[in-house]
Amino acid sequence: MQIYDKEYRIAQLLAKEITGTLSLEEREELEIWRNENHSTQELYKQILDPQNRSQRDQFVKELNLEKSWKHVQQQIIPKYSHIKHSLTWISGIVASILIIIGVSLVLFNAPKSDQVSKIIAGIHSGSPKAIFITPEGKQIHLTPQDTIQTLKLENGLIAINQGNTFEYSGSDNQPLNINKFNTIQVPRGGEYELILPDSTHVWINSDSELSFPVHFNKENREVILSGEAYFAVAKKMKQPFIVKTKDEIEIKVLGTQFNVRAYPEARTIETTLNQGAVKISSKQQSVELKPNQQAVYTKTNKQINTRNVDASLYSAWKDGLFVFENQPLEDIMTTLARWYNINVFYSNPAVKDFHFTGDLERYSDFKQTLQMLEKATSIHFIINENNVTVEEIYQIKN
Repeated sequence: MQIYDKEYRIAQLLAKEITGTLSLEEREELEIWRNENHSTQELYKQILDPQNRSQRDQFVKELNLEKSWKHVQQQIIPKYSHIKHSLTWISGIVASILIIIGVSLVLFNAPKSDQVSKIIAGIHSGSPKAIFITPEGKQIHLTPQDTIQTLKLENGLIAINQGNTFEYSGSDNQPLNINKFNTIQVPRGGEYELILPDSTHVWINSDSELSFPVHFNKENREVILSGEAYFAVAKKMKQPFIVKTKDEIEIKVLGTQFNVRAYPEARTIETTLNQGAVKISSKQQSVELKPNQQAVYTKTNKQINTRNVDASLYSAWKDGLFVFENQPLEDIMTTLARWYNINVFYSNPAVKDFHFTGDLERYSDFKQTLQMLEKATSIHFIINENNVTVEEIYQIKN
């Protein structure tokens, strides 16, 4: 059986390549085999080419595994002349690999087109949903309402939930208590609009949360953000509006519109100004922005840098669009993962650096979103429930 040891091992590695489960050591091993000669390079490309899936499936259907395995045990390489018509793309070596592995149905167990449709149908775009958490820890799940839903909170406070909007109204008759905070949590695959007592509107993106006091004090209006939100701040000259992040960044405004992207796992915090003026401060420095400028705070060196941008691109998400300008695929997939509530894996880390420019409909079908990315880049997506593996499509050079 020694003559089959190598083929069996390569079959194992190819199966892991297809399912995106190769370790770094295994990838190096597979690359060594792949680069042995021109034939192994072509073989690798052909096996991994998604366009050959139907032919692989046909081969599996016609393959008698039990009989073939007996041939292998007897060290006989079978001749599959009766299925050559469906194997124009595959060499005898490939057939041997599939037989030796003994699990062709696993290796090429990719869902058929109808199964894929069912899987993709289970992945939906985000929708309005959030959780309102009172200072006492009471949780109220928010979903779109066709009629006005009035919520009576502690101490006579009132909130109204209607449509996709949650309006929190403080009571002027209540004593100030700036040490108590409410929180709006928006999960992955969600979004919600919040109206604060000062009439400031906040659009909160998926996988984000905003904390705000039960009552604003007379000196300022302070909120705490983790994630992404767009603010349309009501103008009050004597009571500045302050957004704090958990990374010691403070954004101070009087009345303006701006977007803040401050996800905890991200390397940077971005503040993009649409209208008015804002001041961004850290312990080390502070900068002021004009419309169509962006401040980028880098967490590693704690520096703030500014640049000119088209601010509308960074707030397009609240109007139903994803707009990407020469962005790395990794950043794009991270954004999509939050919205579609999926897990993303990469068969080859190098694809993370592929760049993409284009607009994607935020509420479009997930399949259409993937097709747009596949057409624009040399990548293919493998979907298993809510897990999406990104693989590179290797171009065959003539």
